[in-house]
Amino acid sequence: MPRRKPRFSQLERQYRDSGGTAEAGSRLAGYIKFKKGETKITVEKKLTSAQRKRYAWAILPFGVSPASTPTAADRYAAPITAYSNAARADLGLTNTECGYETVDAATNRDDNFYSAVMRVFVGTGGAPTTPKSGVTGKDYTRIPGNTYSFPFGRVLSGTKDKKTAATETALDAVDEEDVKAKLSTLVKSKPNVRSVSFLAEEFKVGKPDLVSPPST
Repeated sequence: MPRRKPRFSQLERQYRDSGGTAEAGSRLAGYIKFKKGETKITVEKKLTSAQRKRYAWAILPFGVSPASTPTAADRYAAPITAYSNAARADLGLTNTECGYETVDAATNRDDNFYSAVMRVFVGTGGAPTTPKSGVTGKDYTRIPGNTYSFPFGRVLSGTKDKKTAATETALDAVDEEDVKAKLSTLVKSKPNVRSVSFLAEEFKVGKPDLVSPPST
């Protein structure tokens, strides 16, 4: 599932704490204008409908202990856009390195599962610019480039324990930090990669359908 995170959480907290008032010309004043619709974010790179199309890979989550020989039923669907999937191929990241298998009828499709995600910023060359933020009204530095997001799961082949540096020999011993370290090393060696960051895997609690307990 796509991850929903509150945007501008720090500015929103400042807004609440200030009672909706701010010093003229401050970042918070710019944010208040944004909230009122007086300013807007300018989207520099607009993806085509084909680039936005969503697909999925079947991965083994870190939060569920896998069978020694996993089946399709042990895997969960993790979404990826055509845009990011194409970039993954361009970076040379293989299905094996990301823990991908093809989604089929047995793959779990859990609305409360949010896969671990790697975010990669790839520079495209050119000089940095200093546009004005539509959110705060302040200038900021923009480095030309593109950001891509790749889900990932447990993978055994060549993965080393981050603490001991020993090669893992069992899937249930592979943790999220191990795969993060491996992927980070792989991606940072690619041309023009400027930064790599991660979002942790989450299993969120869905809305429960509560019933009374059995009689004792």
